[in-house]
Amino acid sequence: MQREPNWDRLTVLVVEDNSFMRLLTANTIRALGIGEVAVAEDGAAAIKRLKAGRTDPAAAELGIVDIVFSDYLMPVVDGKLLLRWIRTGSDTPDRFVPFVMVSGAADRDVVEQARDGGVTDFLAKPFSAQSMADRILSVINNPRQFVLTEGYFGPDRRRTDQPAEHERRVIDPAQIQIVHKASSKKRLRDDVKVIYFRFVNRLRDKLGVNSLKGQVDIDPAFIRAADERIHSFFGDYADWVRRSVRDMIAARDALAAGEGKATAHIAGIGAIAHELRGQSGIFDYPLITRIAKSLYEATADPAVAVTPSRIELIGAHIDTIRNVFADKVTGDGGDTGAALLREMEAAVKKFNRAGGA
Repeated sequence: MQREPNWDRLTVLVVEDNSFMRLLTANTIRALGIGEVAVAEDGAAAIKRLKAGRTDPAAAELGIVDIVFSDYLMPVVDGKLLLRWIRTGSDTPDRFVPFVMVSGAADRDVVEQARDGGVTDFLAKPFSAQSMADRILSVINNPRQFVLTEGYFGPDRRRTDQPAEHERRVIDPAQIQIVHKASSKKRLRDDVKVIYFRFVNRLRDKLGVNSLKGQVDIDPAFIRAADERIHSFFGDYADWVRRSVRDMIAARDALAAGEGKATAHIAGIGAIAHELRGQSGIFDYPLITRIAKSLYEATADPAVAVTPSRIELIGAHIDTIRNVFADKVTGDGGDTGAALLREMEAAVKKFNRAGGA
């Protein structure tokens, strides 16, 4: 009889500055059967807790972390800086720990920055219980060797052995050193330019299935339970949307009245738009995701001139988000959704024709 993975042995650290998403993400992972889920409210708090866990695990209530799920966009120490510290910091507890970057801004440049920083995988918001489970299973079932070379340390950015369209690897194989965890080699050769670290699959070992063949899987019942847990958060999501819309309207009105710092108002609206972009699809509001993405792009540079037409553009987005949610326009919204999107797109075209003036 084949043994089942002992998911109770795994510890996952969730790093997320938005309190609602932090709670939702942690609860989703717990519902998937993971034994220990620790949280940190931003990258700085994560670094502090990881350092403490290294020196005094009991006091930090954190032992060995097996997987990190971190939001990308956070104040002060964001996901990219946290990843850099974990991979290259002198006092990091484990520079090889699997790191999954989570973001509502899953644009190509964001994904590439995360990849070049040494990320293991990327999870786009909105996520589902299945996509969360897929990332956990991916780092367990398909671990990649780590590569140390000039300007990069992290999982091999090439996921297959197939040659790239534009081959950039021109290192002589003789200048590559392979290091295994059980290796007796104590020092690097003088001619080495690239080091490959190929370790035993620690996570499979911890789950108690390293000696078994085949892929580890998560019981579909756990995934269904995690989906139910996500949907149970709809009331909290609804409250958050209402507060967020009120905050954006207040910021828009302050911009129109010339009150306070315009850059702070623009940045605040953009931050809320980013969160709405990532959260709304989870609860079957893809229209809000789409509108919030457009609003985020319209407020991406807080230093741009705040003209009446820009304020009108921002207001059109906020009003559309409010209407979608107030009228419970879920899914694609049918004719109502199409009409709301046309109104928003008309506002964007009007602004672009005016040149933003």
